[in-house]
Amino acid sequence: MKKNIKFEKDTKVFELNLAGFINAVSFKESSSNLSLSLKNPTNIEAAKASNKQGFLGLFQLGEEALYDLGYYAGDYGISYKDKSNDPALQQKWDSQFDRNNWSGKWTGKRNIHSKSDFLNNSQAQYEIIKEWIAYLCKQLRSNCINEYYGKTIDGVEITESGAIAGAHLVGLVGLGAFLGIPKKKYMGKKQTDGNGTHIKQYIKDFGGFDLENCCNRKIYIELMDKNNNPLVSKEVTIISTYNGKYATGEARIKARSDENGKLPVIVRHPNSEIRILADGKESNTIVQKANEKQKAVLSDFSITKYSAALAENSIPQPAPQPDKTPQEIRNEQASGTMNEKTPSEVKQDVQFNISLIEGDSGRVITSLRFYVTYKGNIKEHRTDQQGIKQGIVAEEGQDIEVSVAGEGRYQAIHHFQVTSAMSNQTIKIKLPVQNFEILVRKDGKPAPNTLFSVFYRNREIAKRTNSQGIIKVKMLVGFVYGFGIHERALTHVRVIKGNARREFTVNESTVKASKLFEVAAEKQKKANQLNAQQRQAQDKVAADKAAAEAKKAQDAAKKAKADQEKAASNQQDTHTQNTGKPLTIIGEQAPPTSDTTNYYIYSNGTIDRINKAATGYAAYYYMEDNKPIYIGKSKIYIADRWQSKGVKGSGKSYLVNIRDIFNDVEKKPLKKWEKNIGDLKISIANDSTEQSRYWLSTSAFAAYIGAVSKFGEKTRFSGFSDKNGGPGKSSSHINGEIGDIGYIRKDRNHLTGVNFDMEQYDHETTLKFVNILISFGWGKNKNMLSEKYPLVLANRYTLKVNYLLPKTTHYSKVRHNNHLHLQGLSNNYNKDE
Repeated sequence: MKKNIKFEKDTKVFELNLAGFINAVSFKESSSNLSLSLKNPTNIEAAKASNKQGFLGLFQLGEEALYDLGYYAGDYGISYKDKSNDPALQQKWDSQFDRNNWSGKWTGKRNIHSKSDFLNNSQAQYEIIKEWIAYLCKQLRSNCINEYYGKTIDGVEITESGAIAGAHLVGLVGLGAFLGIPKKKYMGKKQTDGNGTHIKQYIKDFGGFDLENCCNRKIYIELMDKNNNPLVSKEVTIISTYNGKYATGEARIKARSDENGKLPVIVRHPNSEIRILADGKESNTIVQKANEKQKAVLSDFSITKYSAALAENSIPQPAPQPDKTPQEIRNEQASGTMNEKTPSEVKQDVQFNISLIEGDSGRVITSLRFYVTYKGNIKEHRTDQQGIKQGIVAEEGQDIEVSVAGEGRYQAIHHFQVTSAMSNQTIKIKLPVQNFEILVRKDGKPAPNTLFSVFYRNREIAKRTNSQGIIKVKMLVGFVYGFGIHERALTHVRVIKGNARREFTVNESTVKASKLFEVAAEKQKKANQLNAQQRQAQDKVAADKAAAEAKKAQDAAKKAKADQEKAASNQQDTHTQNTGKPLTIIGEQAPPTSDTTNYYIYSNGTIDRINKAATGYAAYYYMEDNKPIYIGKSKIYIADRWQSKGVKGSGKSYLVNIRDIFNDVEKKPLKKWEKNIGDLKISIANDSTEQSRYWLSTSAFAAYIGAVSKFGEKTRFSGFSDKNGGPGKSSSHINGEIGDIGYIRKDRNHLTGVNFDMEQYDHETTLKFVNILISFGWGKNKNMLSEKYPLVLANRYTLKVNYLLPKTTHYSKVRHNNHLHLQGLSNNYNKDE
């Protein structure tokens, strides 16, 4: 179905579909020819068009349109939300689009950061006009303008596409004024554009196009004779009845079927009643659904087949892109089996899921934006936290093409034909891995042996160019990566399928900065090595000293016990003194011979506490094969006990500092604390730098470090109490007995936290760690605090709904989906003397 439109300089023919509408608007605005490739010189030149009023590109979009779509931030950067709360800002906001001078900032959407970026990206402009059409469609619905669809005003039929064209070329207010909507904002408003053309001309010229997915409310009617042959060029009257807020009553318009017996698409306000009248006969009533594509086949003007709802994009349309795509070619090759013949041969809808996985590792890719091309229409999708997009519906036998973003065009990565066997199944699609070279040039020549950084998937990766100035990398197609130097990306680009080389040009200052950073990094490395050697030496001295003290304490304890047993055996009841009391002789208790309390921690969760009366230091050992491995030693900090935050209790708290234990003595705390001796491997990321809650009770640290030692993997420490045993910003972290730790990440990068909604959360390993903590007495007197698993996470691991980690209680008033709140400790002492 086609339409002739007479313009000022020429008459053009356009298909009555979305692509045809876009082509027509573009020709009107910029004299482009989108029946040719977007790369055609005519279209490249048209995309760069900027008229005297400041309107831009193929479709002559202004500041306000690109502001509404989220590309331009406005001359003053004022948001809708801000201006609605401030009358002064409202007035300023009203004036920021008066001149189309583009003096403000761009948001970076679709990588458009400037006016120049917009003018030089015809592909982006093509996608943006589709967004603009959808936006205007929504505006017309929300302003009740769709009540007028199907009516004739001033000799012109009001259609969806005509109204949208009028709103684009003249404005929504001018459209409302022409329709006669009885609202103050429309009354007396201008109904012509800057060239003096009246809006009714645009409504007429651009009327009758099927905008396909502007909204899903469409009715498609085919006319057949009694022998099921198409009624070609049949004139009918379309009667629609609706009683709305502004427009009521019956409307009649004439229409003619095309060579296939199809009438122009019908779009009316929801719940409008539609009948077809011809040759004195009238069809049954069809009610316009609110959000469905409906199809009816009329034979002898009674409805013989009526499908209330079609799958999205289910009406075959030419592709919106001006060039033929591979999918179009595949569909043409399969056209012999794709055409609808009779009602019994109508293809069934199939619902399925698509999962995107990494091409090399097979791991799912979460929150990935991708695109599905179906019957020539492209729709954006995004995978969920399980790497799946669920509930895609397509017609059996149709071709599906899956793409990811590229530069100026989409990158097709896979295509398949829909079959009934796919119903409720998940189609796994591998995202290809692209191996390529990065060539770095300076002054037109390769920059050899220079250190740069590649920023990819939230990581900075140091890479050095070889003698030819080349860095070899591999990345997933469609992903964005950055190129630069230490902690600073100079540019961001996208991985392109089949592109074996990407070139970057740097200047002298960039190379110098790289060299300076490299020198500084080498100095820091040597300093760290020296500090590590010094710490090892200090650790050895401290370990030897602590071992000697421990042996001395053990010997003293044995001697005291032996003396007590000896004294007990010598205890005697003499006759009585004059008072009648027995005369008892008891052996003298040996005094402690050390100022250090020693904690010997076993993998089964038990602890030997020796010389517990000492208040000078606390030393900690992890027992491997009944041999103590020295962890570290801290001064014992004595503080008043707290009953609650800000309320003093009775008695004293005896605290140790985790930084002391790991010899972290510099002013700036270490990012992580580590100890590797034999089979003992401790690595704790420091997440307490903000509040400095490094103090734990002597017993709490024994139970905590015991669990960490047995766990043997990287962990995250978020803090217990401050130096005075207070909770800091918390309300409950008092006396060093209550604290927070992070859950376990899959990549073990615990310098970054993780929560239950993130793909990096490792349920199995977190569960293992929690059970070890429980074995050391945590959660014994009172449950620890966590949160119920979200449904997606519970389903991923086949857990019950509202799953909770063992020995925990759900508490989300303060979020606990990103850390475990340790409390309820009861130490398991073998010896406590």
